[in-house]
Amino acid sequence: MTLVIKKIDEKKLREFKAEAIRRGLTLSEAISQAIDLWLNKVRSEDDEDVEKERELNNKVFEELKDNLPKDKYIVIANGKLIGTFDSLKEVSDVLKGLKVKHAIVVNMNKDSQREGEWLSGSMFQ
Repeated sequence: MTLVIKKIDEKKLREFKAEAIRRGLTLSEAISQAIDLWLNKVRSEDDEDVEKERELNNKVFEELKDNLPKDKYIVIANGKLIGTFDSLKEVSDVLKGLKVKHAIVVNMNKDSQREGEWLSGSMFQ
């Protein structure tokens, strides 16, 4: 594949090429490794963000669970109660509009208790 990249700092590119040569790599191999490193770092940061959101949302749920309505779907995200909803369609619409990586969706109905987590678009697509 041919790739053209504009507006790269020439000094950084020279340093990058020189380091690739010192390590016995072609420029394309070095770029491929750099991409892998960057993707792994970003994914790791995303995992940490999701875990922080999960902990915060779970704390809010534990604080509120005894006072939540029993006949509604509850959505907790961003460390707060987002709302109560009659249907999963409503829940889906709300979650699609939020910029969150984790949310708790629960129906407190004693007969059909269902609980789920929404992980960055994993539900209702």
